[in-house]
Amino acid sequence: MIAVPASIPALKTMNWQRELAAGLVAGIVGIPLALAPGVLVFAPLGAGHVAEGAAAGLFGAIVSGALAASIATSSFVISMPRASTSLVLATLVAALLVNPAFTGNPQLVIAMAALCVFLAGLWQILFGIFRIAHIIKFTPHPVFAGFLNGAALLIAGSQIRPFFMDRAGSTFMIPDRWAMFGFVVGLALLAVFYGRLVKLFALPAWLGKIPGAIVAFAVGICLYYVVRSLEPGIDIGPVVGRPDIALHSPLLPLWDANNAALALSVGWNVTLVSLVLAIVATMETLMVLRSAQNMADVEVHPVRELSAQGIANCAAAVLAPIASAGSPAMQNVAFRAGGRTRMTGLVAAAVILVVGVGFSGAVAAVPNAVLAAVLLGTALAMVDDWSIGLVARLVQNKSPRTRRRYVMDLVVVVAVMGITAMTTVVIGVISGCALAALIFVINMSRPVVRRQFLGHEIFSKRTRSSDDIAILQKSGHRRAVLQLEGVLFFGNAEDLARMVKDLFEAADVVVLDMHAVTDIDVSGSTILGSLVARSRQQHKQLLFCNVPPEHTAQIRGLFGHPDLADAAIKADLETALEWVEEDILRGSLDERGRFDDLPLEQMDFLAGISAEDLAELRKVLKLREFNAGEALAREGDPGDRMWLLAKGSVSVRLDVDDHRGSRRIASLGRGTVVGEMALIEGKPRSASIVADEHVACYELRSEDFDMLLREKPVIATGIMRNTARELARRLRRTSEDLRQTAS
Repeated sequence: MIAVPASIPALKTMNWQRELAAGLVAGIVGIPLALAPGVLVFAPLGAGHVAEGAAAGLFGAIVSGALAASIATSSFVISMPRASTSLVLATLVAALLVNPAFTGNPQLVIAMAALCVFLAGLWQILFGIFRIAHIIKFTPHPVFAGFLNGAALLIAGSQIRPFFMDRAGSTFMIPDRWAMFGFVVGLALLAVFYGRLVKLFALPAWLGKIPGAIVAFAVGICLYYVVRSLEPGIDIGPVVGRPDIALHSPLLPLWDANNAALALSVGWNVTLVSLVLAIVATMETLMVLRSAQNMADVEVHPVRELSAQGIANCAAAVLAPIASAGSPAMQNVAFRAGGRTRMTGLVAAAVILVVGVGFSGAVAAVPNAVLAAVLLGTALAMVDDWSIGLVARLVQNKSPRTRRRYVMDLVVVVAVMGITAMTTVVIGVISGCALAALIFVINMSRPVVRRQFLGHEIFSKRTRSSDDIAILQKSGHRRAVLQLEGVLFFGNAEDLARMVKDLFEAADVVVLDMHAVTDIDVSGSTILGSLVARSRQQHKQLLFCNVPPEHTAQIRGLFGHPDLADAAIKADLETALEWVEEDILRGSLDERGRFDDLPLEQMDFLAGISAEDLAELRKVLKLREFNAGEALAREGDPGDRMWLLAKGSVSVRLDVDDHRGSRRIASLGRGTVVGEMALIEGKPRSASIVADEHVACYELRSEDFDMLLREKPVIATGIMRNTARELARRLRRTSEDLRQTAS
């Protein structure tokens, strides 16, 4: 048994047998996954370079896989040549071939592709050191989805186009193109839908763990040789041929002075392509790392991971013009096989080295058509599921605002996809970045005020008497609510200031609901401070609610004194609306004696009951008083009484198990009734009733209500009728709230 040094605890806890087995499986699976991208890079050079492309794919998988596994954080993430990165390089190769300076010099074209990979590796190292990856991963998803879809179209087109070309332009396809086309497409569909077929036919679960690309690869090779043996006269295309495994660097032609001068003449273009290549490889790797975190809680260090990836690509460029990135297929295979550490990646690279180099004759026998099918299947699998679902969501959703966002996202996806497919990956990515910047400018310039309400258009959920509601309706012009969204910056803060200034001409209170505000820059904060100062000068009130936690200190600093900030900043819109309404009602002493106990005759709940019956009812009612915070009843208490609120307000609170104590579900002001349902049902309280302030109320006990039912049925019937009316009013209010929320 191998002794492991005590200084390497991670290796002491490693399951060597499991890691070796996972690496063996991943290495075998990785061979076809490495061959196809290599062939894709060399495809523009013609059929004579297919074997050279296969060798490049193997060398890239060996070098980048081993180095990335050695340098990066220990995990089962494996770096491999990817179709997306190879497509970028294939675009560069195709562009150089039409340049007169490079025509007839394929080795110099290959050298330029290798140089591009080397520069991309340097970019990735810089991305890691300067943490640029944090910026890249915030690329809007519609842009990235459009790029993936466009890249998928380009890859698919590169494999399908030869079937529809003139014979003179064909590369390695057979005369009977349609039969071959069906063979390639069939294998590609098998690769994409293999997992669903396993479930459809109830096949053993372990079969579903095999990647579809590997199944299509194996099935395609078998079918190829079966057809060749049964019908030798049918030409179904050539095989790859023995890969060129000689260890010579593709960068050597650049040491020639003439070639170096030619390289400098296109240096800017190659540098630009290398940046795009680095961005694509970085995005691919970041997505795989995120997936690995979800699978096994892998610890990720962006600086180390990207630096390792960059070093691996720089080293791979010395032997092959192929770029690698984290591979989701290899990651899934390794994880399912039990791999958890860097040993899996190292063993996988060793397996590809032994099999690919030691048994290059077996690699030579791989049919070109099978590799084309693997690439076509890869292209189909690259199509972004989110963008497909976006169309369905656009059709199903009825909200104009949501549909507008979906339309904008879809336009971005289609634009980037179209530009990428019709031109090149480089132009597509650049256009996507420009479009992302344009979207950012559009979103930033969008008005910060999403909705505006006057006081008669929005109310708190506190249940009030009809007289109080009438006062609030009448005084609606004296208060306003502005719901804000997006970023508050110099471009829109001035518009907000102008709107608040106009509102203050009639309103006494303006509430700024900041629930959807994502950021406030220095200019926005300065203008808010000016609004606060102006409101004081005009003896107006500017309130804030739903302030995001990250901006709380910033908003509190606008008031200069903690007490002023506490008074002006409310927890949420409901709290702010209640406060404003109470302030309005307190100022209406001439219309209603707000500080006096409301007499029974003025209570809505007792409407329709005659003065004589009220006199009888007063005999059984008991006047009770509660201090702020005192409970009228607790959840679970017997439902043996109800209260008519003559003064103050109460909250109905529900106990919750999330360490917050209780949550308020309703609020009732004076002139309303509370606790009536439990009294009528005779069941325990479903929630607690707590006084918000000093409360005076009339209490009706169940035994007194029963007495009214027996001896004063007219009064009892009136109470029952008014209870039903009150419940109907509350239900209507709930429906209105739901309708407003839905709109």
